[in-house]
Amino acid sequence: MVDFKKWQFWRMLDTDGSLAWVAVSRPDAHARIDRVKFWTLLPGQERLIANWFISADHQLPEGERQWEHDSIDAWDFCDAAAAVPEPSKDDVAWITRPEQVLTFDQIDSIPLVKVTGKRDLEKILRARASR
Repeated sequence: MVDFKKWQFWRMLDTDGSLAWVAVSRPDAHARIDRVKFWTLLPGQERLIANWFISADHQLPEGERQWEHDSIDAWDFCDAAAAVPEPSKDDVAWITRPEQVLTFDQIDSIPLVKVTGKRDLEKILRARASR
């Protein structure tokens, strides 16, 4: 079962409205850095990785952001996780070379199953396989 209390769920939309990223954040985390950090999904690895450029983008005024940050509920997160495109190799390489907000040591990852639970992870994987 999706952990509703620990996580806030997001989808990031490109200017044309297409789904670019799905992410989680922890606005109630103890450490300040964990309150501003966004972890984005790498679907093929079934992991969420701390994403410095999404984290930095979220701190900008809404009109200056590269993506529209849409807060969603956990059920919509599971649907979006089934549909989000796999990030390019360049994007993954960019995530792992932080330029602002996060340091290299703060680029951590979380298994998707820790956020969704086993049953919802299996539903996401089945939906991705049937696309």
